[in-house]
Amino acid sequence: MDFIKKPGKSFKGQAVMEYLITYGLALFVILIVLAILVAVVLPSLKAPEACQFTQPGFTCNQKPHTLVADTSNNVRLLYQLDNTQGKSILVSGVLCSVAPAGNVRKSDVESHGVTLSPARPMAAGESVTMGGPSADVTGEIECKNEDGTTTKLAPNSNFRGTLGIVYRFAEDQPDAPDRLAIATVTGSVQAE
Repeated sequence: MDFIKKPGKSFKGQAVMEYLITYGLALFVILIVLAILVAVVLPSLKAPEACQFTQPGFTCNQKPHTLVADTSNNVRLLYQLDNTQGKSILVSGVLCSVAPAGNVRKSDVESHGVTLSPARPMAAGESVTMGGPSADVTGEIECKNEDGTTTKLAPNSNFRGTLGIVYRFAEDQPDAPDRLAIATVTGSVQAE
């Protein structure tokens, strides 16, 4: 066995191992630092505050909406609805849901949402505040899961859901079907 270095021989395998260990450790340290940054930074990122209808005729982004969690972490939505239809309307139902916009139907608003009886008239260009004790349309607009149960999120959680409005034009025939307007709502849940 010849383990003693003889003059003129080099240990190429040792140089390769030193190279791999040095750069491997450097990459490992970089990965650890990135993981720590992700663990610290991602939870502090907040969802953008947005309320955007998928079709023209309504807006809800003129005044910031608020998502509130009560002491039981039940989520409620407070917002301002703007009628930009150019016609007077009657709002008969409102739903806040975590369901994707494509999954919300009029029947969901009628069964899981807030029914306004009598329907709330809105003149063309009128803005109505909905969902708070001092709102034009009072009563809590609780956000619902797809199965109709109340959505529960802790304060500072990110919310992504759908706002559904069931309405009809004031000049529609009484037996005309109701219409549905859908908005995507995102934001951070605040404590009550």
